[in-house]
Amino acid sequence: AAAANSNSMAEGCAETPFIRGDVNGDGGIDISDAVTTLDYLFTGGSIGCEKAADSNDDGAINVADGIALLGYLFSGTGDLPMPFPTCGTDSTVDVLECESDNGC
Repeated sequence: AAAANSNSMAEGCAETPFIRGDVNGDGGIDISDAVTTLDYLFTGGSIGCEKAADSNDDGAINVADGIALLGYLFSGTGDLPMPFPTCGTDSTVDVLECESDNGC
């Protein structure tokens, strides 16, 4: 059997560890992560790990992710989907990428 190509985009994305909700990649989850999500959505800001910004794990980055993150932080809506609150990989199949997450 041929060895898997470790440089393939799909494999690289699937294996990049991240913390869901740690949008700015600083290793913690706070209001600045919600601000980074909204900045990304509305002013063309950038993020290193789209999967971390998908706070509700629905496979898309939109306002609902900011709401989910704020709900976790301020309304006691419960934990975010895994990987949370520690580093891990995403078991959900989606098209979101994760090039880097400095928090892991």
